[in-house]
Amino acid sequence: MTIAASNLGVAQLLIVQLAAFLAALLLASGLHKLIGRERIQAAVQEFAGVPRRFAPFVVAAVAATEGLAGILLWMPSSRAAGGALAVLIWGCYLWLILRAIAHGRRDVDCGCSFGAAQRPLGTYHVVRTAGLSGGALLVAAGCAASVTGPIIASQILAALALLALYGALDQAMSLTPPRNGALL
Repeated sequence: MTIAASNLGVAQLLIVQLAAFLAALLLASGLHKLIGRERIQAAVQEFAGVPRRFAPFVVAAVAATEGLAGILLWMPSSRAAGGALAVLIWGCYLWLILRAIAHGRRDVDCGCSFGAAQRPLGTYHVVRTAGLSGGALLVAAGCAASVTGPIIASQILAALALLALYGALDQAMSLTPPRNGALL
């Protein structure tokens, strides 16, 4: 009985920590879209095929939806809905990435990184987006199974640390590897 209770406690801790990270990422992504509107509007036009006149509205809607999902993920009572909305958001991004790759448009900026995209769309983008979607699905499923609790201060700090590592990985993956042994 103690083992089952401790397994449930560990699962609860991991689900809540994952929810905190995903919430921080979604809130940062929504804010990023508002701050870098011009780049994101161009990405929405090229990457998603949205006509120019609708791009500002689409960017605002996507930023608001990401912000809403982030807020929902913070609160235990709405965490399952936030996880489901995050699955929908990242599922759409994954579909758009796979569509661009299938149409040979790997050099298009997906707007899904915090810096200017310099690396062509590929395995990293697919795995990253599928992993985020899978993490959100885990949160939604864990909340549906009542494996949830409040986010505490240490989890907020850990979520911000994970967000910083995520940003660093994103920047590192955007670097072009040296060719022919050249360092610069």
